[in-house]
Amino acid sequence: MLYRGFSQDELEREYSPSSMIGGDLTPYLDSYTALSAQHRAQMKVKENLAYGEAPTQVLDFFPAKGTGAPLHIFVHGGYWQALSQRDSAMMAPAMIEAEQSFATLNYTLAPDARIGDMIEECRDALLWLAANAFNLGFDPSRITLSGHSAGAHLVAMVMATSADALARAGLRVRDVILISGIYDLEPISLTSVNDPLKLTPVEIHDLSPILHLPRPGPRYSVTVAERDTPEFIRQSRDYAEALRKGGHSVSFNLQRGAHHFDIIMHPGTYLPSSR
Repeated sequence: MLYRGFSQDELEREYSPSSMIGGDLTPYLDSYTALSAQHRAQMKVKENLAYGEAPTQVLDFFPAKGTGAPLHIFVHGGYWQALSQRDSAMMAPAMIEAEQSFATLNYTLAPDARIGDMIEECRDALLWLAANAFNLGFDPSRITLSGHSAGAHLVAMVMATSADALARAGLRVRDVILISGIYDLEPISLTSVNDPLKLTPVEIHDLSPILHLPRPGPRYSVTVAERDTPEFIRQSRDYAEALRKGGHSVSFNLQRGAHHFDIIMHPGTYLPSSR
């Protein structure tokens, strides 16, 4: 009985989203890459804008057609150890069509960085965007912040730890969209996902969003795929309920027919006006 009554094999399966699609996620990762490359070739984009000194501390910015548009900021997933901002350009066309600018963040992956470092990098990227709002031509008072899988975890922790710093910098986050995320790191520490992460007991406590709720303010959408594993769905439900009890404006959305890897391929998942 390792965690919530699961055996080791059961827990590994529950925290392996690909177990719900036959184990092979390659076609979806290939789709991310192909669609992103296509859109980068066709759209206006400022690539690899440095928000820090490390080569991994970059973001891509897709400007809306007019100045003063809202900005949607996305943090990619990959279990804190895979993917990059370059795999998220597939979301850009829907953002631009909705008259939003779009920024997709990169961060240093494990084992080269610890999860706490990644949270700090995402915060630094947001502060950099706030400082450069005028030059980039977006309205810093109209921000949507979203993340998928590990990215949802990072977004939740940025809001829990840095909301005041973002507000002081002039960045007003109005909507937070958390997609198929992880909000309790304890079970992660008990699976092979932890091999490159090497989570400590202190990190498990200090970096679990379910234990560190942000103060009320933005609207939250906690979204998860119907074909995510039961544990992913439970974690999303539990976090949404914790936010509700904490006084937040929050909705819980179970995306019918979707699974962990195609949920971010549907604009209705991440456009606030479509929810």
